Amino acid sequence: MRQGTTGKARTKTVLALVPALTVMALTATACGGSGQTVSSESPKKQSRFEKRATQIEQEWPKVKGIKDRHNDMLPLQAAQRPVQGKEDSLTVTVGHGGCDSSYGAHVQETDKLVIVAGWAKKKKDADFCTKQLVSDKTKVELKSELGDRTVVDAATGKKLLKG
Repeated sequence: MRQGTTGKARTKTVLALVPALTVMALTATACGGSGQTVSSESPKKQSRFEKRATQIEQEWPKVKGIKDRHNDMLPLQAAQRPVQGKEDSLTVTVGHGGCDSSYGAHVQETDKLVIVAGWAKKKKDADFCTKQLVSDKTKVELKSELGDRTVVDAATGKKLLKG
């Protein structure tokens, strides 16, 4: 034992070194890896639709509908084939409430599937609203032509179209 050093002082010195040694050990284990990507951004939280689309992709064709109805993932009433020669979009019929301020459709594409669902946003200032269903058509832009891919409703898990 060194002169003038108490047991407490030695303990503090050892405890102070533990975090530094841990950092050195973690740094040493990360060395040598190739293709590592480090980001300071937090990962984007997946939406209900994105989670459902991933599930459909993994379970297709044995997919069951979802039990709960949410305005961010509404079942579609219909889908129309793309116009001949312009197969980079679909027209879908979204059923939404009469007091919704806006509506549209989500889309996620894979090599074999085009997964779609409706969405709607309620008016914030609606004092009284009936429970009527309004059907409107909306255009869904595709990243690539429909081709022979199957169009699937994310809310019901059912096939709407076969390309």
